[in-house]
Amino acid sequence: MYSYILTSCFLDTVLVPLCTWLYLTALIILAITGARLSSQIPHESSNSLSISQSHGSKNTRDVETNELATGGQTHRRAKIHKALSILYYLFLLAQFLMCVLEIVRLSLTHLSIGLLPFTFVVLITAAAVHFTQGLGGKIYGWSYLNLALWIGLTVTNGVKLAEESKEGTGARKGSKYPVADEITDVSVMVGVYAVLTILETVLNGMRTARWPS
Repeated sequence: MYSYILTSCFLDTVLVPLCTWLYLTALIILAITGARLSSQIPHESSNSLSISQSHGSKNTRDVETNELATGGQTHRRAKIHKALSILYYLFLLAQFLMCVLEIVRLSLTHLSIGLLPFTFVVLITAAAVHFTQGLGGKIYGWSYLNLALWIGLTVTNGVKLAEESKEGTGARKGSKYPVADEITDVSVMVGVYAVLTILETVLNGMRTARWPS
């Protein structure tokens, strides 16, 4: 029992929340850096604007022709992007609820929840960053940062799952939160984080390819 408590404290206080702290720290750094860069954009864009205007009429005709030719494909891609985005937020909601379930059941069993509540902060923050497209582009590389977060949480929760499995499914049997139930919950969370990783990758690829959002 002592070894389990020691392992649980380490996982829930150090390992799993580590991704949260790294993500939030990187996000703040990128936000500050992006704010500084954005102050330079008007000066730089004024030069590029005068150059682009000389080709404006020709480019406009080319764009209109391409839009007519690829209108159906663009509309189909837009629908796919919208469907994947909705799925993305649904999985975020599911993960939020799974975290609530884990924390409540740990509390009912009088076990330490460590710093697990900070997972709520990172889930809400990641959802806001994704929804605002990096605060309107002010956070450079935000999609890759979100992707790194989901990968990190998948790995750390996978380690947590492996450590809990060593305790055996019979541990804490008869309590309000048997290890078998916790293993099931963490397994679901690992799966959801993995799906978020895939969705973030696909949506990022669509943005890179300039698919409509």
